[in-house]
Amino acid sequence: MLPRSHHMKLAHFEFDPKRDLLGEGPLSEVYRARDTKLDREVALKILRPQVEIDPQADQRFFNEARHTVAAGHPGITTVYEYAQLPDGPSYIAMEFLEGRTLDKIIAERSLNFSECLRIALALTDALSAVHNLGMIHRDLKPANVMLLNDGGLKLLDFGIARANNEVSITQHGMLVGTVLYMSPEQVRGETLDSRSDIFSLGAMLYHITSGALPYPGKSFPEVCMAILDGEPRLKPSEVRQGFPAALEQFLMRCLERDPDERFADGTKAHDALLVLQHQLTTRAPLALRGRLVIPPFACAQEDNCHAMAGALRKDLAADLARNKSLEVDLLEEADAESDDFILRAALKVDGDLGRLNLELIRSGSTQDNGNAPQAEAVEAKDADEWALQETLVRGAARFVRRGMTEGSAAQESPQVKQALAITRKARRTIHKGSSKHLLFGVSMLRKALELDRFCATAHAVLAEAKVRKFLYWEGDPSFLEEAREHAARALTLDPKNPEAHTALGFAYHLSGHGEEARREYRLAIRLSPNEWFAQRLLGTMLTREGNLQHAEKALRTAIHLRPQYIACYDHLYRGLKNQGRHDEALAVAKQGIKAAKIHMGNMPDDLESLIYMGFLQARSGLKQDAQATGDQALSLAPKDGYTHFHVAIIRAITGDTASAVDALRTAQDRGYYIKSEILGNTDLDNLRGIADFDSLAS
Repeated sequence: MLPRSHHMKLAHFEFDPKRDLLGEGPLSEVYRARDTKLDREVALKILRPQVEIDPQADQRFFNEARHTVAAGHPGITTVYEYAQLPDGPSYIAMEFLEGRTLDKIIAERSLNFSECLRIALALTDALSAVHNLGMIHRDLKPANVMLLNDGGLKLLDFGIARANNEVSITQHGMLVGTVLYMSPEQVRGETLDSRSDIFSLGAMLYHITSGALPYPGKSFPEVCMAILDGEPRLKPSEVRQGFPAALEQFLMRCLERDPDERFADGTKAHDALLVLQHQLTTRAPLALRGRLVIPPFACAQEDNCHAMAGALRKDLAADLARNKSLEVDLLEEADAESDDFILRAALKVDGDLGRLNLELIRSGSTQDNGNAPQAEAVEAKDADEWALQETLVRGAARFVRRGMTEGSAAQESPQVKQALAITRKARRTIHKGSSKHLLFGVSMLRKALELDRFCATAHAVLAEAKVRKFLYWEGDPSFLEEAREHAARALTLDPKNPEAHTALGFAYHLSGHGEEARREYRLAIRLSPNEWFAQRLLGTMLTREGNLQHAEKALRTAIHLRPQYIACYDHLYRGLKNQGRHDEALAVAKQGIKAAKIHMGNMPDDLESLIYMGFLQARSGLKQDAQATGDQALSLAPKDGYTHFHVAIIRAITGDTASAVDALRTAQDRGYYIKSEILGNTDLDNLRGIADFDSLAS
């Protein structure tokens, strides 16, 4: 930390003007500051002194604070306070956000379609709040969207936003905003409404999904003319292969030249994206198979109920019989043992109100065997008897289809069950560490996908395997790209698949995108607190970054979830040691060694657990034990680059520097990508300065 003399104070905020500068623009500067009154970190936005005399600049600054507060949405930055000091500048104190703006992210890498869709949904959700308040943002662009480290999104910069009932602070005909994403009416300087934001939304999403600008130009006038001319120069599918047709249709509607042809506001756009997400991420419905028997519907009263009940039963049977794999029979009695499904129903009619009480029974289902009958009530109200009957039939058909397919999911086909079981086994195999285990695990995953090509977890674990291939095969970046593709496929099949987010984070981690990696790990943990590998990777990452408090929590959770995974003990040891908690660190090492010995007794070929036991022995001063463990690892996999690299670490910790350098060289010769670790791994610090080691690092 810099000396106190380097700090500035503005009101009750304290910051260092050099170290804490987060960003700056023509009107303002933003600093990371400490609120001394409430003892919290804030982002402090300060209006530049030279623009204080410009009433429009000051008004725009005031609008940013007021409109941001008014929005009150989790996707919009929280403003703590705004003030204009009598003898100083105007400022806005906002929540401090940890993340990166979208323009910086897309400048470095392409986003997969699943990422783009998640961003679009979060952005339109925030934009809905803006439009529902009768406001217009007027400057939507990637630089005004921040992706947070925890996976969230924030819409930024309401400096030129305007409420519909406000007098504009700009003259008619004056451009305000960023021209690359402006609507035609904004380019012309006309009065705007929410549909102008929709155009800018479309232009921005076109850019992040395709990687190209919809209206490119070499100059300001050229871009303006391109926007005014009409449609984008190229459709997204002409820019990027495999562009989803539904997503392209959404973007092109946003970019319609006529505002009446666009979505009316952020809410309408968000609703359309939810439908689109369902189309892109929902697999084809399972076919209804087997035999369904529908006995006569019971009636709660006499008069015309029986006539309607009979008609409903026949119409429902005809609707369901369109599925050629389902046999539907209208029988007086049903056999609960031989019939696959039985649908019982009771009808009650009260004037224009109809109610069907439905029960779907699977053969052999009971409360005790965990496969209890499913029940639901379908209601409809209509003065037209035919319309009432039609609505009840549709509702009953939906219930039957959902009940039968959910039952199928609960009692999945043997192939689907087998695919998932193979996938779980493949992941355990991959985590044993050696190249041989990795290749065997990949072959198992291929078999799983042959059994069930819709197995999202198999695609996710295959993505993780591809990241490991990057390490094991000389850092070939094509493996990371393949990993991202498999993770995207998994998330298309199942947007809430935690293993896919873990694998995606792993790929980002090794490609140097730390913030994105942390975001994906946290998403995986949020989706499944039991996703131990995400906890382990996040804990490792935070340990290396010095964020020891959060690292300890993640690693202890990983150990609790998977006590036989010895790497977690080693990373926790390092974190505790770095905090000066030596006794606790040694206790964790002892606990890890004990767990490793028990595990190795049951799983003697688990190379990774064996290696990390060697790490813990070396850290505990058990030099001979550690060296023996390293030798045992080499005897299990004498030609494996992964093994030689980690044995090198054991030898470095125990002070056997010459053998450590030899093992590193062998690891490199065997194809292991040592540069991902060699420059930043503190366990190798005592090798630095040795000529042979330094030549490996160069």
